[in-house]
Amino acid sequence: MPPSAFQRKNLLEVEREHWRPPVYREPRGFFAGIRNFFYRFLDLQAGTILRDLSALLPRVKGDVLDVGCGLQPYRRLFSQNARYHGIDIAESKARFGFEAPDTLYYRGRVWPTRTRSIDFILCTETLEHVDEPLVFLREAFRVLKPGGQLLLTVPFEARWHFVPYDYWRYTPSGLNHLLRRAGFEGIRIYARGNELTVAAYKMMAFLFILWVPVSPGFIAKFLWRTLALMGLPLLVLAGIVANLSAWKDGTVDCLGYTVLAGKPRSKP
Repeated sequence: MPPSAFQRKNLLEVEREHWRPPVYREPRGFFAGIRNFFYRFLDLQAGTILRDLSALLPRVKGDVLDVGCGLQPYRRLFSQNARYHGIDIAESKARFGFEAPDTLYYRGRVWPTRTRSIDFILCTETLEHVDEPLVFLREAFRVLKPGGQLLLTVPFEARWHFVPYDYWRYTPSGLNHLLRRAGFEGIRIYARGNELTVAAYKMMAFLFILWVPVSPGFIAKFLWRTLALMGLPLLVLAGIVANLSAWKDGTVDCLGYTVLAGKPRSKP
């Protein structure tokens, strides 16, 4: 079959996306808080994750391991009863642009954490970037104490991001299969958003793409950005619909999933 059979770009030739959205950072000061408010309004993935974690993380006690912690945006949600530890891969800065001074960086597949030493594992928007997810989840099982808990989030309706290090989109069935194979029990999977949320969010994404066109020419960029400005009222309306609808449960379509799982207190 000739290489140009479909007259379309071979996506394996794409080395990275032409634009990356800003990452969620811990707010420091009044203006940073306002910036993050608008960021969460526009980026429903980050907004719905923060909503779920804000309800759960303040209750956590004991030794906490934030795996794939990036810039540690959710560290502030833990109470003083939690002892926070962040780890990430040594390639984090090169691949994703994340680097934090008190993060423990490691290479390979074995986490630099003692077996059965952690009470709670947090893992947000990381599993889709792991090329061997079952190995990763077995490491989580290894380091947890008996009775320890894992909380992870994954996207479902999300753009291909951090190209080429974005490998998977998980269904509830797939997450349940992997977690059970890793040894976890008491698995609970919750949708973030629903079909209406996804439709409004996709409209927001399309309108925003007009503001950062791929076209190299000045005239083309000017025209696309003019259309983006004309669509600003629609962007705001779609954002309101997306944020309000995100409180209702989803079923077969959603922005992503928040997952809870536990390690048995005694080995079967």
